[in-house]
Amino acid sequence: MSEGDHILGICFSGNALYYALRHVQSGSALRYIGKADFSFSVEEAFAAADEALCSNINTTIQRLAETWSVNTVRIVSFPRFECWTSLPKLAYDNSSEREAHLSLLARGRQRNLLETTWFETSNRDFRFLSIREHTMVEMLNACTRSISNTEYCADFEVGLEWMRHSGSKGSFLSVGCSDNTVTVSSFLLGKLRAATRLNYRHPDDLAYSWRQNEAHLSWMKGYHEDILMYGSNCSNILNRLQPMWDESAVVRRINSLDDMQVTADEHTYSFPLEQAFPAVMMALKSD
Repeated sequence: MSEGDHILGICFSGNALYYALRHVQSGSALRYIGKADFSFSVEEAFAAADEALCSNINTTIQRLAETWSVNTVRIVSFPRFECWTSLPKLAYDNSSEREAHLSLLARGRQRNLLETTWFETSNRDFRFLSIREHTMVEMLNACTRSISNTEYCADFEVGLEWMRHSGSKGSFLSVGCSDNTVTVSSFLLGKLRAATRLNYRHPDDLAYSWRQNEAHLSWMKGYHEDILMYGSNCSNILNRLQPMWDESAVVRRINSLDDMQVTADEHTYSFPLEQAFPAVMMALKSD
């Protein structure tokens, strides 16, 4: 049993839960980075709103919380259950226009079934909106019943936390990789510029999807000094997307404690650390 209060950062990939633990007063020193495997796809369990499967996840999280005296859990949710968009600040400041925009994006869903979070951007004339389906929130709640203080974060918030943690103030792109989705987030001068996601069935589809999206999202064609890659399937995705990027950009795969700019008691892991990077950033995230 570890003494004191800990923050537990969590992310999911396939049938695995990755977690990182940090004592609230330990800065960038982590107590533990680990992985728990399930016999089912976590994302599909959420999609099916399967409370029985989510109870298995809750059991794992509860065990970690009791063992490490966890008082806060932060989880990176699945982009599949979210909608991201930019909105002019003039429309944001007008409540009727803001709600009309939300209604359009909701596509018939009731307003009270949507959770909205607004973010400042590098362009002061815009705000960035993340909409999360209530079903997703209910499933995350089912996985964290025993924790009173929980926070659910979008994938682009991994990049926001990296900026705070690393002190990066230049331009960089964060690329979160999974088996069926790639999240792409752009940051400039210490703030979020924009973010989107690319869905794919086969990695060979990604180059076309990138070109199709950048035709409408000019920031994807903008210059980025660094490109940060993390998650599963990084090698396949890098091979397909690197030709789309500026040749002068430095591509960084976050696959070691040094890459993450953290310390931990253990230095050898049975899984690629790039898959646990979002969980590490959630453990480091400040209030």
